[in-house]
Parts: sequence; structure tokens; C-alpha cells
Amino acid sequence: RARKATRELPRTMRLPSNGGENRTLLRFTRARKDTEKSFQMLRKSLAWRAEVGADDCLSKPLATEHAATLAAIPGFYVGHGKKGHPVFLDHTAVVPWDLILDEMGMSLFLYAQVQLLEYTQAVVYKSASAKHGSPITQGVNIWDVKGLTLTKFTAKVREISSATSKIAQDNYPESLAAAYVINAPAIFKVVWAVISTFLDPKTVAKVHIYGSGPKAFAKLKAALGEDCFLTEEMVCCPTKEVGEAEKTMGLQSGMAAAQSWIRGKWEKGEEWWAEPRTLAAAQPDVNEVARPSSPGVLRRIFAAATSTAQESNEDEFFDATDDAFSAQFGDFDALENNLENDFDEDGGYVAMPAAPPSSGSTPGSTPDTSVKLIAGNGELSSDAVAAELAKDDAARRGKKKSCCGLC
Repeated sequence: RARKATRELPRTMRLPSNGGENRTLLRFTRARKDTEKSFQMLRKSLAWRAEVGADDCLSKPLATEHAATLAAIPGFYVGHGKKGHPVFLDHTAVVPWDLILDEMGMSLFLYAQVQLLEYTQAVVYKSASAKHGSPITQGVNIWDVKGLTLTKFTAKVREISSATSKIAQDNYPESLAAAYVINAPAIFKVVWAVISTFLDPKTVAKVHIYGSGPKAFAKLKAALGEDCFLTEEMVCCPTKEVGEAEKTMGLQSGMAAAQSWIRGKWEKGEEWWAEPRTLAAAQPDVNEVARPSSPGVLRRIFAAATSTAQESNEDEFFDATDDAFSAQFGDFDALENNLENDFDEDGGYVAMPAAPPSSGSTPGSTPDTSVKLIAGNGELSSDAVAAELAKDDAARRGKKKSCCGLC
């Protein structure tokens, strides 16, 4: 009976526009390159999704006051890279962690992070795939670290960084095409030495570190291409003006954008995965297109992809035209003809939806229970956290007035 049983992957893992079930399985295979280890990773991910409610997290938005807190996070989608990957600009050093922890706490913030990851699969990648003409399941990150100091990189921030990295790596593998660090000060080498320990070595290899100034921006812009509308004002401005250029362009925080989209569906009483009625006839229903596969089929896909992956170039992007898996699966990159996409009336790509309400709270819009996403190996013990916080406090109290702030 077990051999005849079937298992259906969650909706965001089998969207036809994103390559369907096969591509998801190949992403897990690429992450482990071993049939049994890939299966184990997938099983753990499915169990994690059930535990934290990831499958249905797009069904209900957070309370509007929490959405307003998330809107303060200076991270924005700024178009697409040369290979069609969506580009996300994250002003890492000025994230208001104190506000986030005071207003939301770590567990609720991590739940919002899962909502953003699922939104990325269901909306951002889907739109990028329609624009590019073939499945896109990776993104390009720009990490602006202007203003970074060790005093900002506290034990609590390190804990959040570790937790968010673990969530992404364990459950959304092979999602990074490339990352660019801009405005990297000398102290960044110290911080990166800590952050890189949380990341897979393959991920670390995709990171490119640039300095600051117009020349660094020009180099970055050349690497990203013309479809990315990153401007010099976005990354070469004074620290106090970070995010202002994006707001002038009408962009919205990625976190807030996800909440806007979720709330829009929820207020209309629509299922988050439902297609607009005008496209119902043209758009295949995801349940009809992505049927569950038997364990035998999954195992053959894993085995075939594993043998091919071992011969591939590790530095190639997963979405590259000459993907090592393409020859094994002839229709792997085929895109359905009539897919919904997010373009405005003039044909321009809509990177951000409308802003959410700035105030007020909707009853029942907050998850009923606080979701504990940091568990097992991903959680620092209370003693370890207390020790780290004590070190930070001692460092602040012992700092001399003449200190430059970088030590």
C-alpha cells in the first residue's frame, strides 16, 4: 500500500508557471545531490510547513499595525536582472530591529518572513516567469550595508539572521541566483565572517562584495542590466536618506507588498491561489495541471537529476539557459501559453502593489497562535542568548567616549 500511495506537494511548490512539481524536486536535489538526502530534506520541509502553517499562510494577513511595522523595513523590489531574476534591494544596516522586536516579537516576524517567501513563489516568481518567457525560481539580492557597525549587530540580530537563513536554506533551496554587497565598510569583513557561517558554501560563492561610490554603483548596475531600475540615489545617498529614492518612485517595502497582496485577496473573500475569473477559461487550474506523483516517480526524478547534477558546473545559475537538468527533462522550462502576469495597462511591470492601510486593525487578521519557527538546531538556547546579550551590554558600557564606533 505504501508503494501505491501518492503525495501532493503544496500549491506554491507545484505552480505550472514556476516549472511545476519537477522543478521543485530538482531544487531539493540540487541542494543535496544525493537521492536519500534529498528525500530527507523534502520530508523535513513538508513537516516544517505543516508545523508552522506555511501552506495556508497566504490566506490571512497580519493585523494592519503589524503591516505598518513591516512597511518600515527598507527592502524593495527594483526590477529584474539580465537573466530575468527579480532583484531585491535590502538596506541591511538600517533595518529597525528594535521597532520590529518591540511591536511584533521574533516569532511573529519570522511568520511574516515565511509569508514573504511564499508570496515570492506565488506572485514574484510567477510574474517574472511570464515576463521572461520561461520558469524563474531564483532571485538576485542587493545588500546595502552602508552605516553598518558592530554595535548594531547584536546577539538578538545575530539570532534573527541565523533563524531566517535556516528557514530559507532548509525549505526554499536554490533560490539565490546571486547576491551583491554594496557600500561595504572595512568592518564588513568581520560581520561577513559571522554571517557566512550560517550559509551554505555554495551560497557564499554567489556573493560579490563591492565598495562604495559612483564607480561601485556603475559596476553593480552593469552586472544587473537594463531591466533593473536601481538608481545611484538608492545606494549612494547619506544614511539618513536611505529608502527615500525608492519611496519617491512609488515603491513599497517587500514585506508590506506581501501583506497588501494577502489582504487584498482576503478582503475580497478570494482564495489566495484562485485565478481572476476573466482568465479562468484560459488559465489551467493548478490542481488540474499539477497532479500528485507517486513515490516511484519522485525517486526516479531525484535519481536522474542527481546523476546529472554531479556533472554540472557548480557556479552556473540554476535558471541558466544551459541548465544541466534541461537535457534530462525536455519540457522542464516550457511555460504555459496563457499565464496571468502582473503588467500595467502600458505594458510596464508592476513591481509593487498598492500600499496597505496605515492605521487601524481588522479583527481576526492576526494569526490565532504565535508561530514558533525557531526550533531544533535553528534555536539558540536561552543561556547562550543571555550570554551573548551580556557580552553586548558589557561592550557598550566599557566603550570609551573617543571610540570610533567600529570596534
